[in-house]
Amino acid sequence: MRHSESISRSPVIEKSSPLWLLGAVGALALVLAGCSLPTLTRGQSEDEAERDRYDIATIGERSTVANAEPTSLGGVGLVEGLEGTGGDCSPDGYRIMLANELRRERRNDNVNELLRSPDCALVIIEASMQPGACKDDRIDVQVKLPPGSKATSLRGGKLRRCYLFNYDFERNLRADHQGGHNMVKGHELAQAQGPVLVSLGDGDESARVKMGRIWGGAKLLRDNPMALAMNLDSQRAALTSLISDRVNSTFQANLRDPMQPKIASTGDKQSVAIRVPAQYRLNMPRFLRVVRFIPLSEATNVPAKNSDDKRTYSQVIADDLLDPTRTVIAALRLEAMGQKSIPPLEAGLKSQHPLVRFCSAEALAYLGNPRCSETLAAAAKSPLLRSYALAALASLDEAVCHLELRKLVACDGDADLRYGAFRALRALDENDDVVQGEHLNESFWLHRIAPQSKPFVHISTTKRAEVVLFGEAPRLKGPFSLLAGEFAITATKDDARVNISRVPLRKEAARRQCSFELEDILRSMADLGAAYSEIIAMLQQANAAACLSCQIRVDALPQVTDIQDLVRAGKESADLLPAGQDLGTAPSLYRGQKRE
Repeated sequence: MRHSESISRSPVIEKSSPLWLLGAVGALALVLAGCSLPTLTRGQSEDEAERDRYDIATIGERSTVANAEPTSLGGVGLVEGLEGTGGDCSPDGYRIMLANELRRERRNDNVNELLRSPDCALVIIEASMQPGACKDDRIDVQVKLPPGSKATSLRGGKLRRCYLFNYDFERNLRADHQGGHNMVKGHELAQAQGPVLVSLGDGDESARVKMGRIWGGAKLLRDNPMALAMNLDSQRAALTSLISDRVNSTFQANLRDPMQPKIASTGDKQSVAIRVPAQYRLNMPRFLRVVRFIPLSEATNVPAKNSDDKRTYSQVIADDLLDPTRTVIAALRLEAMGQKSIPPLEAGLKSQHPLVRFCSAEALAYLGNPRCSETLAAAAKSPLLRSYALAALASLDEAVCHLELRKLVACDGDADLRYGAFRALRALDENDDVVQGEHLNESFWLHRIAPQSKPFVHISTTKRAEVVLFGEAPRLKGPFSLLAGEFAITATKDDARVNISRVPLRKEAARRQCSFELEDILRSMADLGAAYSEIIAMLQQANAAACLSCQIRVDALPQVTDIQDLVRAGKESADLLPAGQDLGTAPSLYRGQKRE
């Protein structure tokens, strides 16, 4: 880790800086500077209503979740292998920063010659480190040419290894700052490199090829823990120590690896640092909800003061679990009590109401109990419950969960369900035979899934460069003439083979023939050097020309249904999710996805 350093902000940087350079740095930088953290709070009326009903002190009543916003990262780097489309940039702050980095690492004796090369280009890099992220996690990277760059395209380039930092300005970090507008360069938080995928979609081609992304292109160099910031009237060392112990006792028993460090730790009276347990990595919003409901005392079997029949807290929430109008919060509260809640949750699986069964199964999954699997698989067929059910199945590494997800991948359901199950199964075990796939041309993944099922082709424009072929082998039907970047894919009505040719800018043309099966065409294009952007362009043209034997879907992932959609859906959704029940925001597994 390098020491922070001040850099004079040049007029060029001020005029055209990306968000990571101009905006306030994320919560981690504020911690380093001794500033307060952003917090997430719940509505006061909701907290008061629950406190009146349950009459037991919880962690959420004494603290708020802090450092729950992404931290913006940035840097400058060098893209190589551009085959004549690169070039130098303006002699501004970006160039100075990159030249200094290259000289410091002694990668090249003649830095200026390297920066002027037509095969290289300086790029601005942006990324985001999510709260709760751990060291060695992979994050996506965006790259773009700076204003004034002589480079014309990033297609085919690879980002040389470089580092990403957090940034801020001195005036934001010190209230008593009286100096100039100097920028403070923070710490190395990630290391980035890899092949650049130029921007996808419609729009001006000359503009699109000047920016791109590297999915999973950066590796984090440190953890980014969240924190529980103590309320002003609760800042006592004894209380933070108690909260740390309660969090650890709740979650530690269900860790997949008992050698993992503790979930919570504290060294002062103001905050408790918390890590996201392995079982919640795919649904961090749920983890934050559960943490707030952890009781401060283990004495949950004493009669509740506001209970006329002298039921204990445990009995009250066990009864509420069976009430569809209270079941969501009751399941979260039972989950927050840990393993002792398994019996009432198992009882909830027998309820006549589908929401009660689902909430019970979801809580059981995060408590490590495999009896939830069949209920969750059934719930996944409901669009309203789908994203939560699939994320819960993916959180539990049990053979029965693998089996249920494989069934969903091959079922007759819609594309959202089948591809959502594929994504969940890959998150559960990327080495599973069903989802392994092949990495072609170091550019994109190709998967062949459930060959006996209903066919469709799925392509992703977020998170991962991949083509997933579901069902019976899709084929192209002649005649067609498809153009994708440097590639032409053609066939007449009478041709027995597909003709694929590539005419690069500075190399000899290459040609190949293959069958009409889409898998064969994709492999042949990859062998000739096709990038993922060219694969997508070819598939989009084939779909538009109606020469593909099945449907193409783009980013078909489960989505969280909003209130307006529920109202429009009418009585069926109202029966399933009574008014006042909030299933929460989308699980981390499916957040940040686009839809076609």
